Amino acid sequence: MTDRCDVLVLGAGPAGSATAIALARRGFAVALADRKAFPRSKPCGEFLSPECVPYLDALGEGELLARVGAWPVAGMRLSATGAVAHGRFRALGASARGRAGFGIRRERFDFELVHAAARAGATFLPRHEFVALQRSPDGCVTGATLRDPDGAERAIACRFVVGADGVHSRVARALGVPRPVPWLQQFAVTTHFAGVTPRSSAAVHLFPRGFFAATTVDEGLFSVNVVLPKAELRADATHDHDALLQRKLADAPDLLAALANARRTTPWRGIGPFAHEVTSPVAPGALLVGDAAGYCDPLTGEGIYFALFGAKAAADALADALDQPDHAEDAMRGYLAARRREIQPRIAASRWLQRGLRHPWVIRGAVGALARWPGLADLVVTMSGDTIHPRDLLRPGFWRAFRASA
Repeated sequence: MTDRCDVLVLGAGPAGSATAIALARRGFAVALADRKAFPRSKPCGEFLSPECVPYLDALGEGELLARVGAWPVAGMRLSATGAVAHGRFRALGASARGRAGFGIRRERFDFELVHAAARAGATFLPRHEFVALQRSPDGCVTGATLRDPDGAERAIACRFVVGADGVHSRVARALGVPRPVPWLQQFAVTTHFAGVTPRSSAAVHLFPRGFFAATTVDEGLFSVNVVLPKAELRADATHDHDALLQRKLADAPDLLAALANARRTTPWRGIGPFAHEVTSPVAPGALLVGDAAGYCDPLTGEGIYFALFGAKAAADALADALDQPDHAEDAMRGYLAARRREIQPRIAASRWLQRGLRHPWVIRGAVGALARWPGLADLVVTMSGDTIHPRDLLRPGFWRAFRASA
């Protein structure tokens, strides 16, 4: 027997759940499947940029962050050898409501969004593993085969399949579209500490070819991430990540002091590589969203923003395609255009930033300049919070508004 729905979403992280919520609230039959049961741990920077808030509001989940005790983050403390800069998120015009970012464990955030999808009317299928795409004779995707918790195969026919299954997307591989970025093979190891005094700002410490990032999250925990090139992480034969953390923070006394009496509460977990592209995030009968559609790295904290923005754009396109099947190609072109306008310039800026991290003198000079000019530090941090788009820097009116918001 084959199950049927309008849209099958594979992957129940923020991109998949948000897509499912938006479509189910519009009355479409949505199935949301994930190979894990929820709640589940997820290696991540665990930071929501300020501009994520309006997207949660649009999903009807504006109270989610307050409900789970997400920690407000007012800015970032940026450091490198011998230099420290402080930047704050600045409110600009209509984005004023998104001034603060938030720290929250992905385990809790994702769990809440999955339940929101179920409340909206989506059918949640935990512990269902993607096996293969189903296709019509002309190659159009018409559904997928999943493996249920008992190991039996389950066929689900649908009008569209959404691949939201992360950086190592099996749906993207089944479509034949992944493309690696060989020069940027970064991996992260992440954990949580208790006993760190809660901080109003996230901490980012830069070192050649990598960085340390940390923020207070819910329940007063301190989320810690160390991001390194693949070669350096593999060269650490001891795999002693506690010692690795100490070495990388040797020239960051403030962060070392903050962790001195802290207690690690979760195992170190790794994830990567982050950088990858796809030749196209759309195919006949299928669409990729979130990290499955391509990503660069987590330095600018935009992963969840990309997921929520992409989910809205995907849901809008899919709703148009479902309502007007004869115009499905136009709807998919609209999705591509939305990603091209909003996401691609941010990824390009992130890659330039990653190239700069390969040179110690660039790191020292950049953080030193931010320390000397606090307004510039605010600009960089606000852009990382997604309130500012790279193209905004080309508009004279933006600079007037930015000065006025000081």
